[in-house]
Amino acid sequence: MDNYAVRRATLADEAAVSALLRASYPILMRAAYDELALGPALELMTKANPALLASGTFYVAESIDGVIVGCGGWSREPPPGDHKAGPNLGHIRHFATHPEWTNRGIGRAIYDVCEADAQSAGIDCFDCNSALNAEGFYAAVGFDSVRSLDVALGPGVVFPGVLMHRQI
Repeated sequence: MDNYAVRRATLADEAAVSALLRASYPILMRAAYDELALGPALELMTKANPALLASGTFYVAESIDGVIVGCGGWSREPPPGDHKAGPNLGHIRHFATHPEWTNRGIGRAIYDVCEADAQSAGIDCFDCNSALNAEGFYAAVGFDSVRSLDVALGPGVVFPGVLMHRQI
């Protein structure tokens, strides 16, 4: 029996999603990044994006106790620094799972909702700017690694990642 449910995020989830990102990213990304790369990026990556929360295409996994334990979504608009867009291309955005809730199918459940939602909106492929530590997750849900990339997160903050692609 699942002890969480996936639902659409709202702006009211901003503080809880930010708390999830602050709990998840520093711990789960440590295996792939040194402090020099991770330190400046975390300040920018651990804040919920209000535009994504309000988009209707961003989701949270909420425990039966009302705690947000996972998040992720998609958009037609590319993430900052990525200028690739197209009428049938979607972009996977800001996935995270609380470290105490990994390996319970939360990321896959959120991804499955994103894929179904995107397909019904006419999207037939996804791009994803994956963090290095998340490459295995995205490969497990059918993404192919395209190339290494440096994601510009802000002035002077560049974060190494992997561009991934999936036909849906």
